[in-house]
Amino acid sequence: EEEKAWKKIEETRKRASEIMDLRKQNEQKFNAKEEFYKAKWESIRNAQAQNAMSRDKAKAMRDETRRGLMEQKHMNAQSTKHQSKQFLLEKKARQEADQEANKQRSAFLKQRKEEAKRRMEEERLAQLEKFREDYEARTAQEDLLRARTDALVAKMEKEEMELIQRLQNTQTVQRNAYEELEAALGQTSQQITSGSRHSQSGPEKPQPAA
Repeated sequence: EEEKAWKKIEETRKRASEIMDLRKQNEQKFNAKEEFYKAKWESIRNAQAQNAMSRDKAKAMRDETRRGLMEQKHMNAQSTKHQSKQFLLEKKARQEADQEANKQRSAFLKQRKEEAKRRMEEERLAQLEKFREDYEARTAQEDLLRARTDALVAKMEKEEMELIQRLQNTQTVQRNAYEELEAALGQTSQQITSGSRHSQSGPEKPQPAA
């Protein structure tokens, strides 16, 4: 009986030892599992924290990128605005320069046109003055020629009158001489005739001279 008791005690102890070992194994397994899950949870938490940090970092980067894009967009808008303003200013300056150039060109063309008109007017007046001088010179020459012609004609008329007068005087002298000669011849003939008749029939009245 005692041997059975000891054997039972020994089996109980062995059973208790096995249970303790099993419990210890279970506890080790539980602790290992708990450590595993704890490590896994810690890993998950670390991963979540890392993910959160990554998200925050990504968000910060996105925000920075967005802010950079906004700033770049703003800068581009300002640059575009500045370029547009500069373009408008340059366009306005070109338009003003073109207007000024057109104004100066128009003024130059107008001045040249006025100068050409003035030269034409001066040439016309000079030509008229030349025509007037030529006309006056020709008129003076004609007047001089007319005066010389009139003087020559007057001289020739005077000479002609003198010649006519001299001719008339000569004719008068000749006529008087002829008349005297005829008278003398008539008287001589009458005297001869009268003498002859007187000698034949007596004296007759003398006949007047022709």
